[in-house]
Amino acid sequence: MKPSMKMGVIALIGICVVFYQYHLSTGVTFDQVTAFNADTSAEDAGDLPIGEEGDNYGKSPRFSEDMIRYAVYRVQIANGLSPEVSSMLVQELINQLSKNVSATTRNNFKLPPQLQPSAATVHKTVPTPRESSPSHSVEASEETPEEPLYIITPTYRRPEQIPELTRMAHTLMLVKNAHWLVIEDATVATKQVTKLLERTGLKFDHLIAPMPEKYKLKKGAKPRGVSNRNRGLQWIRANATRGVFYFADDDNTYDIELFDEIRKTKTVSMFPVGLCTKFGLSSPILKNGKFAGFYDGWVAGRKFPVDMAGFAVNVRFLHLRPNASMPFRAGYEEDGFLKSLAPFEPRDAQLLADNCTKVLAWHTQTKKNEPSAPLDMKLYGATNLVRLKQQIV
Repeated sequence: MKPSMKMGVIALIGICVVFYQYHLSTGVTFDQVTAFNADTSAEDAGDLPIGEEGDNYGKSPRFSEDMIRYAVYRVQIANGLSPEVSSMLVQELINQLSKNVSATTRNNFKLPPQLQPSAATVHKTVPTPRESSPSHSVEASEETPEEPLYIITPTYRRPEQIPELTRMAHTLMLVKNAHWLVIEDATVATKQVTKLLERTGLKFDHLIAPMPEKYKLKKGAKPRGVSNRNRGLQWIRANATRGVFYFADDDNTYDIELFDEIRKTKTVSMFPVGLCTKFGLSSPILKNGKFAGFYDGWVAGRKFPVDMAGFAVNVRFLHLRPNASMPFRAGYEEDGFLKSLAPFEPRDAQLLADNCTKVLAWHTQTKKNEPSAPLDMKLYGATNLVRLKQQIV
């Protein structure tokens, strides 16, 4: 076992002990945790053993599965554990608690002030109405939560889809208060994508937005990802009131610092993107600290010659422009969208990434692969290859 894995396991054993002792001291039984996570309200919890009126037990904090998930998540990030291992450990923690804690441990133990329940540490996830049913949310216990970041990622079924979304998911796991909108160019959501999103522990919505048929039949370059991004804008208008959104394609590479930067966006922010066109760079130009134009390998008369990964927009700013959208015009998607945010001029953009001196996003693009060859069922029909092939396009 690698040293990092050993440290992760040791840390998780420590978490087991801490949770077990904490569980005993507060007298919270597993049936309460179950009822709590099932959104049992105070009025409906008559069958919960909360004790007599004035009993300290009734006031003791109940910890939820989210708290266990958050603790394991912290160890996962620090020690490089995979999401699969983390999920197994979460379930094992819950199972062990249900086995080892008995009703006889209930008492009137009074917690010290530093462990008294508060809104920052005792919580439960309450589902909010959304347009899409496949959604998952894990709340972090932060006293002052960061402004939410809405990451809009268009995607489509191809051999590289799951690997690229996996890579991006592991980046977003390091971002506080991020909500991932993964929007497929499809008529039916891909089950493998949904399963991947569920395993990440991220807040997400998995949506679909197929390209209109008239554009699919059009010869030449096609406006890929436009219907997906416009669907993301629609979701934000319906569900978000504050924060920042960012168009993040799944074939790009992102520095974690980028997300701290774009959270500063008050209107529209811009920043450099690497590996773009023959210039190798797309960026605003600054001279003497002031905006002086754009550097991009393909200007083509665009007012905003920028890359899709080179700007972010404040949610409130979008709400003030209800008609803003991305046009179905290949090569002019960014320019058309930014122009639809009028009144907004290039000189009005917030210039981030240390006055546009840092590259925090790269247009890397994964090598395209041919679809895998069909499996010979006569030879391999009774083997593990059947299940493996289901995961490969």
